Amino acid sequence: MFGPSVEAEQEDLFGDAFGDLRTALDQAVSKVLDIADLSEGASLSDELLAEQLAPLGQRSLKHIALLAAGLTDAGVGVQVSWRARDGQVRKSNWTPTGVQRVRYLCEHSEFTEAETILVVGWLGSASSFQGKVEIRTDSGELIRASTDEEITAQLERYFNKRVEAQVEETRVVFAGGRERKIYSIIDLRTLSE
Repeated sequence: MFGPSVEAEQEDLFGDAFGDLRTALDQAVSKVLDIADLSEGASLSDELLAEQLAPLGQRSLKHIALLAAGLTDAGVGVQVSWRARDGQVRKSNWTPTGVQRVRYLCEHSEFTEAETILVVGWLGSASSFQGKVEIRTDSGELIRASTDEEITAQLERYFNKRVEAQVEETRVVFAGGRERKIYSIIDLRTLSE
């Protein structure tokens, strides 16, 4: 897959917005290739594959299932060579067997309706690059959650502090009964010590 090259004047015209778009595209393609590569693994366990698929959410799984269904129905696989913005080239080979594994997992995954819960604990890990945090709750549970852009931009205010977070919790049940919870922070505030 390839697109038009970008001239320096065009990049100056679009500024950071163009760079963000390219970075997002590189990340999206990389994620799809990760899924393709895991589906080709020697192990027939779907656990690692399910761990990559679950955080993408119901809507993304639907789109990946549609892609996989089209490939499966045609009886074909895909060979992809992708050149990222940083110039690195990644190659992936997605066989019809791997495509079928992904399709099955996507089509047989059930998402519950998101439920809002209150989480209180210490925010001990934060990534402003990936929009992810880890909160150790007062009961000792470790919650790994995604954050939206607004909260992500302010993560340094909450790091290594006691926090109260409103969190959307969604359960995903994969084919075979494996269950995973996905957490997304809606609101975050520090608590006085």
